[in-house]
Amino acid sequence: MDWRKTQMIFIVTLLILNIFLAVIFFNKQLSDDPDTLGNETLEERLKADNISHPDLSNKPTNGAIFTTEQAAFTTKDVSDLTGQAITLKDNNKQIYSVLQTPIKAGKKGNNPDFQKFMESDVYRGESYEFWNYDKDARTLTFNQLINNNMVLFDEAGQIIFYLDKDDRVISYEQTWMSKQDDLKDKTNLMSSADALEAVYQHGELKQDSDVVSATFGYYTTVQLPSGNVYFPVWCFEVKHSGETSYVLVNAKDEQVINQSENKTTTEPNTELSSRQKSK
Repeated sequence: MDWRKTQMIFIVTLLILNIFLAVIFFNKQLSDDPDTLGNETLEERLKADNISHPDLSNKPTNGAIFTTEQAAFTTKDVSDLTGQAITLKDNNKQIYSVLQTPIKAGKKGNNPDFQKFMESDVYRGESYEFWNYDKDARTLTFNQLINNNMVLFDEAGQIIFYLDKDDRVISYEQTWMSKQDDLKDKTNLMSSADALEAVYQHGELKQDSDVVSATFGYYTTVQLPSGNVYFPVWCFEVKHSGETSYVLVNAKDEQVINQSENKTTTEPNTELSSRQKSK
C-alpha cells in the first residue's frame, strides 16, 4: 500500500469537505442576515405571515422639513362664505359653521354638491383633502395640504364635517395652518417599499394583517417658539382582527412611530386617500 498516496487522497478529501462546509455556513449567514434581505425576500416573509399590502414603489420620494403654526381667522376670511351661520372660536383660530341647508357629502366627500360647496363656501377648501369617514361618530375628516401633501394627525390643520343620519353635512369645524419657513430644502427620501420594510423589521406588522394603504405626508413631534416642526413621513393604515391602526415612518431616518394607541378604530370602514400614494 502506497502510504504517501493514501495520505494525499485523505488531505484532498478533507480539504474539499472543509470547503463544502464553509460554503454551507456562508450561505446560511447570508440568509439569516437581515441586511441582505432584498424586496423579494421581504415579499416571501410577508406572504409567509399572511400580510397583504398594496402595490408599493421602490422609487425614492422627496420632501422638506418646515415649521408652521395654527393661524387665526379674520372676519374678512369668512365674510364671503354663504349658506351658513359662522362663529369664530378659540381666539379666532377655529371656524364653527352651521349650514342652513344640509348637503349630501358621500362617504368620501365625493358628492358633486359637496365638492362645489368645498370650492366656493369653505375657507380655502381646495387646500384640504379627504382623510376618513367615521360611521359611528358621523364625521368626515379632511386634512390640510402643505407642499401638496397632507398634514397627518394634527388638529391644527383640519376640517371635521358633522353628518346627519343620511350622511348630509349639517355643520363643521375648521382650523388652518399658515406656511412658514423651510428648515431644510427638499431632498430624496425613502420609498414606500423601503418604509414598509422598516415597519416589518420593527415588529409592527402582526400575522394575518392587511396593509390597506400608504400615504406620504407631514407629521410633528417637535414644538418651537417659532412654530411646530413638521417632517416627512410614510403613513401605513393597517387592519388586524377587526381593528385599524396607523404606523408612521420618518422618511428620512426610518424612525417608526405607532399611532395605534390614540388613532385606533374598531370599525373596519375607515377610508384613506392621498395625493401621493406609493410616490
